[in-house]
Amino acid sequence: MSHNSKKLLYSVIGFLVVAGVVFGLYTYAGQEAFIRTTLSGLTLGSLFFLVAAGLTLIFGLMDVLNFAHGSMFMIGAYTGWQFYTNPTFIFGVLPLVLAFATTVMLIPVIKPRLVRLDLSEAWQKRLPILTYIAALLVAVLALVKFDILGLAKTAMVAVTTTSSNPLAELSPQEPLLRFLLRLLLLMLSGAFIAVGLSKPGNRTEVSAPEPLKKRLILPVVLFVLTIIFTLVRESASEGVLLMNGNLRFALAIIAATLFGFLLGALIEITMIRPLYVRSFFIVLMTLGMSFVMRELVQVLWDPLAYQMVRPPLFAQPGRATTIAEWLMNGSSTISIAGVTFPTYRLFVILLGVVMFVFVTLLMNRSRLGMIIRAGVQDPQMVEALGINVKRVFTLVFALGVALASLGGIGAAPFLPVQPMMGDQYQMQGFITVVIGGMGSYVGAFVGAMILGMARAFGDYFALKLQLSPTIAEASTVIIMIIVLILRPQGLFGKKD
Repeated sequence: MSHNSKKLLYSVIGFLVVAGVVFGLYTYAGQEAFIRTTLSGLTLGSLFFLVAAGLTLIFGLMDVLNFAHGSMFMIGAYTGWQFYTNPTFIFGVLPLVLAFATTVMLIPVIKPRLVRLDLSEAWQKRLPILTYIAALLVAVLALVKFDILGLAKTAMVAVTTTSSNPLAELSPQEPLLRFLLRLLLLMLSGAFIAVGLSKPGNRTEVSAPEPLKKRLILPVVLFVLTIIFTLVRESASEGVLLMNGNLRFALAIIAATLFGFLLGALIEITMIRPLYVRSFFIVLMTLGMSFVMRELVQVLWDPLAYQMVRPPLFAQPGRATTIAEWLMNGSSTISIAGVTFPTYRLFVILLGVVMFVFVTLLMNRSRLGMIIRAGVQDPQMVEALGINVKRVFTLVFALGVALASLGGIGAAPFLPVQPMMGDQYQMQGFITVVIGGMGSYVGAFVGAMILGMARAFGDYFALKLQLSPTIAEASTVIIMIIVLILRPQGLFGKKD
């Protein structure tokens, strides 16, 4: 039997098995329970995919095992929740992050000059360490007496306040002159980091030449954004709080995603990039980073669970019978084949589908996707063509973290926002990548939906048959074991 005939036979058998399972579940559970549980499974599957899509980029393409991915999911939830509830913290801290990132991104500008310095081998090793120490000291100096805890508490005040005036929840920002001094110090700290990462005197680090204007684009953009957000710190917070809730929620999604992208780029440049030749160190570093992020969140917002208020589009009492009625009235529930289901969960399902289409088109139908795939598979050839492969790796990692942050803000309105929320989704994300196949976006999507359905129906049967909830939790691991036994490379993976 030829390879194509075997593939067709396996596809037919797989389809018949799936159809049989679906028919059996429908017959046993009944129409109402089957539809409700299926929709719940699709909701979970969409969240699993938003985590797994980032892991597919980072783990599947770059072979970087990022154990902080779940924490980045959590950071996205906290960022979106803070922005939607009270953005004072976001606009108070964002210029500081942008200022630091501005000078870190000067690496492509200063590196060609620094690597040509005539330094002894001892100083080539010693100088980066000294610059990192200087960067840490300057950063600490920049943040001395900065009331970051006071800014973080603004969202908690907004949650508990009974005032009908949203502007009453605002807190004043730090005086401009003092804040500008902090920006300058953080830019100096970032400059020290850039010098250290450029590896002065190491001529083996010379990369493909690029026009100076092209290398300056990103630092200039970040610098301009730093100035803009510094000048509008208070007015921007007021403007966001006075916005329509639906528009504010859309901006919260954008803010969380962009922050995840910036955070991912900074982490890859400053922490991941120096360790590519030591993959085990990356595992230890990202594992430690996950603990640091959780502890930082608990310091800023306390180890409590917060519930993000749903935007008006998903919060009005009543049940819609059609999509148009829901969009018109903002009903909290909708009737689907006679089953009442929360409208926000439909939004999460749609978000997962849209992200799947976006990632697939980006990686398979765009020039950027072609460069990313080529840079991962054959970096030397791509570098010879004049493309900065290190920048490609930074982009891949940043996209992966941005998708995780998007999943976090997507989950925030119906999951408790708390420090441990990312751990479960990180594990499910790894299982999804293994089931779907390394580097396969279709596989990640199909695997996520399979796991979502398994978890939803596992919870249903555990409740109906009065079994332990751990059985439902174990169902995803059992599926992974079965897939690995039958197809070690995953459902859509390719053999090496």
